[in-house]
Amino acid sequence: MTSTCLITGASSGIGRELALHYAANGWTVYAVARSADKLDELSKNAGIHALPLDLTDNTALQSTALNMLEQGVVLDLLLLNAGTCEYVDAYDLNLAAFERTFAINFHAVVAATKYFMPLLKASLAPQLAIVSSMVHFFPFTRSQAYGASKAAVSYFTDSLRVDLAGSGISVHLIEPGFVDTPLTQKNDFSMPFLVSVGDAAERIYSGLLRGKSRIRFPRRLSVMLKLLSMLPYNLRNSVATRMKQQ
Repeated sequence: MTSTCLITGASSGIGRELALHYAANGWTVYAVARSADKLDELSKNAGIHALPLDLTDNTALQSTALNMLEQGVVLDLLLLNAGTCEYVDAYDLNLAAFERTFAINFHAVVAATKYFMPLLKASLAPQLAIVSSMVHFFPFTRSQAYGASKAAVSYFTDSLRVDLAGSGISVHLIEPGFVDTPLTQKNDFSMPFLVSVGDAAERIYSGLLRGKSRIRFPRRLSVMLKLLSMLPYNLRNSVATRMKQQ
């Protein structure tokens, strides 16, 4: 029997690569993104179905989920990957940037969980996987909006796992480091231990296949950030400030 997944943020980057990876491994993939043109191109690959959708539109999100439920679609994996990043100026905080970032990085994750989770219930081994980031381990310059949104996502996912224990739905938190995607290619700073999008997709795929509750990569960056986070608070702040100045 063919397994089925729904992947958000599938028009580019990690989401697109994951859609291709799952389809190549025999899954039926519902690829979700706002860009209909990019999804149409992606859906030329066998096993991938385009699902153009604005995840910040709760009405459209609910309607799409209900239609799929009425059609008898059963998801074995709901993989919420869509995200964005905007850097801000601490001396003139852009409130609209915060609203946009939280809208897609956090509020859309909560809404997608609410409306698509019923599609998991009929699966024999349902998985809910949510992509966050390691950015919230350490205070990086200009990352107030992005880092805060990802901290919220990680907490939401861990808390959700507690309350869904015993439901049959396994909850998985994915916290990548720097991945070479169109989003990170806009960065104007050094990105240590950068991994390719293909490598990232393989790590996520294999981690979920093994049922890992938390998938972090690359390991070297994870260890480095964890060590930095363990520094005495004032020393950690000094290190973060020096890193900003480099």
